[in-house]
Amino acid sequence: MSLAKLLITKKEKELIKQWSFQIKAGIKPLSLKEKGIVEEINHKVDLLNLNNLTRTKAYFEFYSNHPEVHWALLAHLVSRNGGWNMTDLKGSLLENIFTTHPRKDFFMFLEKANAFIFHDAFPQLLLYEKSMEAKINYMHLLPQFGVSAFMEPVWQSFLQSANSKLLTIALIINEQHYIESRLISNPYYRTHVYASSIFKLQEFFHLNHVIFPYQEENRMKVIGLNVSHFAPLEQRIELGKKLYGMLYNSPYRLKTIFLFAANHPHTGSRADYWPELFSIERNRGVWSPQLQAVWENCEHAYTNEDWYHSSETLPYFNEAALPKKDDITRQYANTLAVVRTGAFLLNKFKRGGHTKESKGVKNMGQNHQFKPGQKAPNNGYYVEIGETGSTVNDPNQIKLKAGDEFPDTKNQNRVWMPKRKP
Repeated sequence: MSLAKLLITKKEKELIKQWSFQIKAGIKPLSLKEKGIVEEINHKVDLLNLNNLTRTKAYFEFYSNHPEVHWALLAHLVSRNGGWNMTDLKGSLLENIFTTHPRKDFFMFLEKANAFIFHDAFPQLLLYEKSMEAKINYMHLLPQFGVSAFMEPVWQSFLQSANSKLLTIALIINEQHYIESRLISNPYYRTHVYASSIFKLQEFFHLNHVIFPYQEENRMKVIGLNVSHFAPLEQRIELGKKLYGMLYNSPYRLKTIFLFAANHPHTGSRADYWPELFSIERNRGVWSPQLQAVWENCEHAYTNEDWYHSSETLPYFNEAALPKKDDITRQYANTLAVVRTGAFLLNKFKRGGHTKESKGVKNMGQNHQFKPGQKAPNNGYYVEIGETGSTVNDPNQIKLKAGDEFPDTKNQNRVWMPKRKP
């Protein structure tokens, strides 16, 4: 692997071209033994696809047993970042910026991306493991798990040549295609996450770094890149290749990153890698809670339509230029310092009673409307109305104290208003 680029050789390009002629669609009848393998893998994937913590741990354990599958370590590290992003939404860095509704939308976007990729990729890893254990090629069973036809010749080739680089790039291409139509292009998340001011604020302050922590001379360091969750497909694939190249560019640093992951089980808290700055306790340092303390497990529905419809995937295997400087420790620390100061001032501003929410509104008329997640200005009763001010047939009535957050309404087209006095 080059220090400047993630290179694809001429021989590898020829191999990639051959894959397009080997792709076969359809599902063949299974033997009893094969049915048992499919059921066993499906059961294991369901158990491990519980939350970000279980997925992240599963990737690492697989990589520890099969280090030739480079993608598993990359997936583990990216999944760690997903968990940190999830808990950031509830921690002290962002808790005063987000209200309940956009916070939940952002969490569900991150959670679905994490769960969807695991649902598609981990059966592939387990089927490879089963093939290696039994010394029998079971990769023809990939369609049973809804895996794209694109991946079968890739895995067949890997069993013969063990080309870790091509397998990793192919998995990056496959997983980004998998979530493109299912999540990234979803109109709801385009509107409620990508178009939100909170998302733009995160991007402005570069809070979307994907980082790989490691220790060097007893000092914590990080390498990484700033990402955009809604970047075009081609850019996300390119980013994945760059992260892979950075991870495997230096054998020494790869070892130190692996040792960090092995010695610091993932909890979702940024205190896992920077306990001097972050804390799982609210009143110590920057509060970065553990995942299970702030988010519940979610259930998801999965669809199996194949994204692969043509052989025009060769350009995705092109060379990827690596950043000249990938150590972003100082840049990342500066970003956190700015955001930490802003969060502290905003929290102080709110606690000091300098907002409309904390001051209250003495005389609220019918034009006062509140969305879920906003805070009640006064003690009192509130009822649901339509966003245009229209009445509804089945309004909820609630009693709140000043400062309480308004809960979700029965549907997204409603808001809360003060109840008329009788």
